[in-house]
Amino acid sequence: MMDYLKVNKMPTVSTRSLKLFLTCILFFLILLSTKGQSEDTTQAHSLPVITVDGMPFRNSIKKLEPISGTYIYAGKKSEVISLTQHDAIVTQKIARQLFAKVPGIFVYDMEGGNQINIASRGLDPHRGWEFNMRKDGIIINSDMYGYPASHYSIPLESIDRIEIIRGTGALQYGAQFGGMINYVSKKGSDSKPISFESNNTIGSYNLVSTYNALSGKYKKLSYYAYHSIRKRNGYRKFEETDYDAQGINLTFQALSNLSIRLDWARSNYLYRIPGPLTDAMFLADPTQATRSRNYYNPTINIPSIKVNWQVTPNTKLEFISSAVLGARKSVLFDKVATIKDTINLSTGQFNPRQVDIDSFNSYTQELRILHQYNLGGKKHSLAAGIQLMNNDLHRLQLGKGTPGGGYTLALTDPVWGRDIHFKTNNI
Repeated sequence: MMDYLKVNKMPTVSTRSLKLFLTCILFFLILLSTKGQSEDTTQAHSLPVITVDGMPFRNSIKKLEPISGTYIYAGKKSEVISLTQHDAIVTQKIARQLFAKVPGIFVYDMEGGNQINIASRGLDPHRGWEFNMRKDGIIINSDMYGYPASHYSIPLESIDRIEIIRGTGALQYGAQFGGMINYVSKKGSDSKPISFESNNTIGSYNLVSTYNALSGKYKKLSYYAYHSIRKRNGYRKFEETDYDAQGINLTFQALSNLSIRLDWARSNYLYRIPGPLTDAMFLADPTQATRSRNYYNPTINIPSIKVNWQVTPNTKLEFISSAVLGARKSVLFDKVATIKDTINLSTGQFNPRQVDIDSFNSYTQELRILHQYNLGGKKHSLAAGIQLMNNDLHRLQLGKGTPGGGYTLALTDPVWGRDIHFKTNNI
């Protein structure tokens, strides 16, 4: 049995024979491939040259520098929106375009582009009143601790960039936990004594807008002045806007390390409000209006003086004195959407409208200092400041207006339903 098994066992294949067999198969495949290629009948064609023209990618959102002026932003959550590199329609102030790339910003569309209504972290966006709102570092909230809505309407054609500070980084501006927004104005020309800029727009819904600015520098004095006008009808019936704004800033370089800036800005607009809609009304026709006699008119002036002093190469000092002066006025048939504004059969006239006037007298003084020093072989920065606020909000409400149409603040009864002063002192 053992001899039989030895004779009939399977023969083994040597490694050398296996390599030779695989080499033959590979050579045969190469010959087939070469033959296939030689018989290819595909024709070669030369394509025409194609040139693609387009705008390069522009990053319009950046971060603030760790140290800027007398403020420290290192490690803080910040965004800087450059309007000169942003694909947004600045004439119409479409906030959804401006803040589209900023995470966490909520936008509330209201008043046809007259106001920017935004918030962060789920707060109320109504006229930005959860933010510490500023222009060139100047507070523009109407009454920071009383009625903090920002009624001042900035023409965005005059703005170079928008700075946003959130979280603990905003606490160096005030106690508004929504954050801080600072609109930084254009500087204009530093190389010419006079330079002119004009931005003119026409569009749908009878939009007509013109923005014109003069800027320049002469010796130690630089300036920037603008005038803006915008008129338009709204998407809804009876909706209209009539807007104008002016501003001027003068910067005098008194010494190489000392500059003084005087600034005055004003905005005024009359907005005809088409009134509220119920869900059913909106689904039936979102362009309809429930009011034709409702008007809203804020007029705001913001004067300021700013002094920047480089006390030493390592120490900066900044002083700001500013005010928000003006009023927000309205005349409304202020009822819910289901109550129609129609002729009162008992009088043969429309019902009287309600007149409200809030007058703002807000004053702020701010002093800040930034000192840099070396310790332990590293450079350190220390910032400190003090802020004083004095506000007097005079509120006149529930005035009995006229039964007519058009914008008028005339009263049929001289006694106001409310006549109150809200005063705030804050340090």
